[in-house]
Amino acid sequence: MILINTFYTDWDCESIGERHLPENEYRNAFEIDRDRIIHSTAFRRLQGKTQVYVTGQSDQYRTRLTHSIEVAQIGRSIVNYLNRSSDILTADYEIDSALVEAACLAHDLGNPPIGHKGESRLNELMDKWGGFEGNAQSLRILTDIVRGDRRSYTNAGMQATRACLDGILKYKIVGKEHTQSGAKFLYPDQQDILSWVHNDQRLDELAQNGTQIRPIECAIMDLSDDIAYTTSDLFDGVKQSLLTPEQVEQFWDNQYPEASKKIRAEVDQVLRNQFPMSRFIAGLIGRWIYSISIELVKDPFIAIPRYKYVLEMAEESHSELMALRALNYNLIYNSDYVKIPESNGVEILEELFLYYRDVVFEKRSVLEPLPLPAGISGDFNENQKMRMICDFVAGMTDNHAIRLHSYLKA
Repeated sequence: MILINTFYTDWDCESIGERHLPENEYRNAFEIDRDRIIHSTAFRRLQGKTQVYVTGQSDQYRTRLTHSIEVAQIGRSIVNYLNRSSDILTADYEIDSALVEAACLAHDLGNPPIGHKGESRLNELMDKWGGFEGNAQSLRILTDIVRGDRRSYTNAGMQATRACLDGILKYKIVGKEHTQSGAKFLYPDQQDILSWVHNDQRLDELAQNGTQIRPIECAIMDLSDDIAYTTSDLFDGVKQSLLTPEQVEQFWDNQYPEASKKIRAEVDQVLRNQFPMSRFIAGLIGRWIYSISIELVKDPFIAIPRYKYVLEMAEESHSELMALRALNYNLIYNSDYVKIPESNGVEILEELFLYYRDVVFEKRSVLEPLPLPAGISGDFNENQKMRMICDFVAGMTDNHAIRLHSYLKA
């Protein structure tokens, strides 16, 4: 007998666009979301996109693809732990692991080549036409690009469910100009999608004013992302010998004295080769997952189970996570080993973007090895053409961008 999971309603499972499925479809709505993401071109391209260390520097580093897989694994483990340990959840009332996997696998689809610096530079270059934001681009891929006809931008999108789209929407302010930092926003033409997800103008207005409105699946995805990149970036940094015991000890003493004695001692043991890095990371992820729980929200934004609960992490675990994040930001992300290749890559990204912009607006001729994106010569206005150029450049892998740039310079 198949149990019906009452944690989700038909409204959660409604798709944005009609799905044409066989009568004997064996998957639930969220398993279809997950499978369509995995088989998308955008997901495959993550194998060639920088996570932190520019691809090609070494054969051991995480890419956006391996990072996304690790986020999905952690997200699935959190869901399994909560479903089995929480007194709130039962066999017929539980968080769907496929839905959380879908959100985790899709969370970085929109990230451009060359990591976060590439994202920041594209945001600057696209300022006149609505900016660029990785999370907004992920939504755009799911609703406008995946499974679509790129020649005309018609019949596009993977017909994702409402719960799936809501699961990736970390930021819900529409319009770059409405944010304080010029980051973490949705594109203006995504307002209709957000309104469809919420189906409540009051929530749109609250979100626009900066209120965090997100379901439990989005919270799990976001925490899984934090855990994955914090541990893996530290792992890769140690493997590359970017950290020394003395350097880290000085950081703890001078810049992060609130770090616990426990985490300081564990990191020191790893750096002195007294304990295996892989076992340290595995143990860390495990004990952090065991410290996670859900609590009932008194006044949920939407009266459905996805919004009735908030994710909690024990203070000790959260403090450890914050300490290692601070360590990474100060000693790894700001190292020359990371910054110099990243800066070179950003220049490549900018020059490609400017080339395609100038070609589209007939300020220069097309170079044979660098053809225009398919369909861009159609009947589109300036904003639409610039967004298509941005789609094209942001969708490139690191190596593809480098190769095209070499043609440009030749």
